[in-house]
Amino acid sequence: MNQELIDQIRKIVEQVLEEHASTDSQAAAEKRLLAIFGATQLELDEPLEQLQACKQDGWKITIILSDLATKVLDIEPIHAAFGEDSILQENTLTEIPAFVDLYQQIVLPVFSHPMAAKLALGLVDTPATYLVYEALSRGKTVIAVSDLLKRDKVSQEINAIQVEYVNVLSELGVQLVPMIQLAESVKDRTGDSSLRLDGTLISASTISNLDANVRELVYAKQTIITPLAREQAKKRGIKLILKG
Repeated sequence: MNQELIDQIRKIVEQVLEEHASTDSQAAAEKRLLAIFGATQLELDEPLEQLQACKQDGWKITIILSDLATKVLDIEPIHAAFGEDSILQENTLTEIPAFVDLYQQIVLPVFSHPMAAKLALGLVDTPATYLVYEALSRGKTVIAVSDLLKRDKVSQEINAIQVEYVNVLSELGVQLVPMIQLAESVKDRTGDSSLRLDGTLISASTISNLDANVRELVYAKQTIITPLAREQAKKRGIKLILKG
């Protein structure tokens, strides 16, 4: 093989590698958001409006419907808002660990009691719950809407269990937010500024699971902050701010 042919082959290989690197860089720069819908009796207008606000902010959104959601929800509004190509059913998911790599953030726009209970108890028996656990284990951002957990009229005993679930989920790193703050919370996690948490507990795990760019953590008056959480926040240079 003469030198001229070798040089031509080298140039082709270099060009392919440059194109591949450019594609990888572009994919990494894309803002990818995964929304998981479980079964709910809530109207979908509010969550879809919040997700559309994220879409307008430049997020590329993929939606996963749980198996039960496909049997309970009217999914036509979801199709109309985001198109059928952007919607997956959980029983079609394969290679979930690799699937998690594609998304910077995961949101649970209709966080139901059954899914909250499963995650809090570690009952990872469906692709959707396993996907959330896998994301948390990698330090990915997981945001869940807390409205449904507060709306239902339940007994005092069940309400006490719900509070315990919320505490466990906060320990795991799930960020619970009101519906009206969903899009804002997604946007805040990409900025180098403050982050608002509306959970009832901030633990050391909560601090550890925050993105590296978070410098301020805003919390509500009723929120409990553990001593280890304060120590962890101090080490990371995160300022804890009481919401007025």
